[in-house]
Amino acid sequence: MKFLKNRLVLLGLFVALAFLFIATFTMKDYGINWDEPFHFQRGQAYLHYFLTGKTNFLDLPLYPQLKGSSDFVSLKGESELFDKAIKSKQTNNSNIRRSYFASDVYNFEYFVKNDEGHPPISDIFAAGFNYLLYQKLGIMGDLESYHFYEIFLSSVLVLAVFIFVTKKLGVVPALISSISLASYPLFFSESHFNIKDPPEAALFGLTLILFYFGIEKNNWKILLASAVFAGFALGTKLNLLFSVLVIGPWLVFVVYREIFLKRKRFGSLKKIWPLLIVLLFYIPVVLGVTYILWPFLWHDPMGGAMKVLGFYEQIGTGTPGEMSKFIVHGWNTYPTLWIIYTTQVPILFLSMFGLLASLFIFLRRRDGFYLFVVLWFLIPVIRASYPNAGIYGGVRQIMEFVPAMAILAGIGAKALADSLRNKKFAYAVMFLGLAFSVYEMAKIHPNENVYFNQIVGGIRGARDKNIPYWGNTYGNVYMQGVNWLNKNAEPNAKLGLPIANMINVPRLKLRSDIDFSNAYWSGTNRAGEYEMEMDFEWPPKYWYSFQYYDKYLEPVYIASVDGVPLLKVWKNDLAHTRPEFKEEAQYKPKSINFEKNATGFQLKIDMGKQVYLTGIKIKHGNFQCQNAKPGYVAILSDGGKWVQEPDPINTPQVPITATGWTDNNFVFLFPGRKAQIFLVDPQVGNACIFQNAEISITGLKKLP
Repeated sequence: MKFLKNRLVLLGLFVALAFLFIATFTMKDYGINWDEPFHFQRGQAYLHYFLTGKTNFLDLPLYPQLKGSSDFVSLKGESELFDKAIKSKQTNNSNIRRSYFASDVYNFEYFVKNDEGHPPISDIFAAGFNYLLYQKLGIMGDLESYHFYEIFLSSVLVLAVFIFVTKKLGVVPALISSISLASYPLFFSESHFNIKDPPEAALFGLTLILFYFGIEKNNWKILLASAVFAGFALGTKLNLLFSVLVIGPWLVFVVYREIFLKRKRFGSLKKIWPLLIVLLFYIPVVLGVTYILWPFLWHDPMGGAMKVLGFYEQIGTGTPGEMSKFIVHGWNTYPTLWIIYTTQVPILFLSMFGLLASLFIFLRRRDGFYLFVVLWFLIPVIRASYPNAGIYGGVRQIMEFVPAMAILAGIGAKALADSLRNKKFAYAVMFLGLAFSVYEMAKIHPNENVYFNQIVGGIRGARDKNIPYWGNTYGNVYMQGVNWLNKNAEPNAKLGLPIANMINVPRLKLRSDIDFSNAYWSGTNRAGEYEMEMDFEWPPKYWYSFQYYDKYLEPVYIASVDGVPLLKVWKNDLAHTRPEFKEEAQYKPKSINFEKNATGFQLKIDMGKQVYLTGIKIKHGNFQCQNAKPGYVAILSDGGKWVQEPDPINTPQVPITATGWTDNNFVFLFPGRKAQIFLVDPQVGNACIFQNAEISITGLKKLP
């Protein structure tokens, strides 16, 4: 209570509450992360079991059927189970609010057998918020109640950072730290729609802060609270394991300080034995919390743990090929450069100054606080930069560095102000810089997670420099397309996605009459469907399913930041088709040759002139022959090099209803690709597509 008597301290509480209020108020502007639906389903399955002891949702009413296809598509053939669950419904009480993510297929029975990957504790907590705020009280919407968990936990972290810095540096540096955290673009935006990384950053941070205070204040209760939060963090992501590299060296320093520098400040062993006991049981408490809240581990703890570790080894090792230009002597500079490019310049300057000041102060004063913060910041970045470490999509996977960086900004602010004569003026300039940082973030709302600063030239500069994953909103931007469609689409309009799974769209926010299904892709049949998709530099952008809409049609809506498109919506009708793509014609090749290669035969076609290809169809036999492997189509470029098309040939590129693909009719489509010579290689010997082949080729009637 003494802490709250200081009126200036209340400003820190105000910052945290302001973050909570603003984030909650703007929740409607954000979509979902494409990972969230799975986690919401899993959280509902486990929570329902904990609350009722039931392994399915047969005690709940059916969720009202939405128009279009189901977006909960099973990947392991549980359609029979789904049908059985639907037919076995025993109640239809409309007064019960059932979450959309309480899945009859992905229930406790499924997850207790098939669960692996990231742990589920934040999923369960988010489901708990949904259970209380939506299902029981009805004061929030279904989707909003899940997201409020993420926002609430992030707000707690903002307050915890303020308290942590206040205790050491005072109120003003603490304000700078908490504002820096609250206004950090990645943290603010993804606290609205990312079920893993902001909660992990918050739980990771609370673990460290409580551990620090528990040791420094010789308070075993605080240390025990740290162990519990560590269990929650480990049960969200295994990133918590790297906290050992923060706590370990710092704890060694504390022991050294107490024994050699302060001559056993703790006094007799009686004063610290409760602390030692908690330290002894710290790891068992952490593991116990995770085990209790993860039913998947109950029947085979070691086997389940090995599966999880195998998953993390798979995603956490192996540097992606697009990172090759960032590798220096084996180390990946991408995480460091991404942080430099995506942090507002005022915060970046203060935090880097704070990093240098912390190192200097620690070496000079032997103050463990600065060592603690430096390790907290550096360990996640070093872990992602280590040779052969895996990282993708920016630095959201190591978001636990963000609160440490914000604390460094407060340290830098104090160190800089202390070095100047007029501290008030210095702090005023710093707060002005933070206000500019907030303005920059607000200017691109709700796309803060694609922010790039002036050092790289904004998002345009990131695009021009082809920095991997620039413009990737991880699905958030779909909400902007949904908002446009809700306002502008005609009644009973059809909608699909050229690339992504339907689950990536916040279905609950889509107007109820809009018929949503990826089966509505119609291509050159131009059935009038709307299609929307993210537009940034990722491999699926070059698949035909996307290229058709992007090249053939004028978009009806573009969501962009600084003129750089992030998402496009198209209406596939003749009125929105670009003139040069409206008509196709049949073309007769100059020559067709079957050439032998290492795997069998390939088909080589010479058109005799440059043609803007739109498709090749091969009517063929299907008797005692081999289906194509993921073979390929390649085009001879003007430069004399063979360029492979991104789509494989063993599966249809688009729904077969739009192309006529059958067991006896091979179809491969091109988005108006300029070529004279191209080949089809099925990568097998006796290929069915070459048996009694009848070949027809189409291209644009008029050259673009």
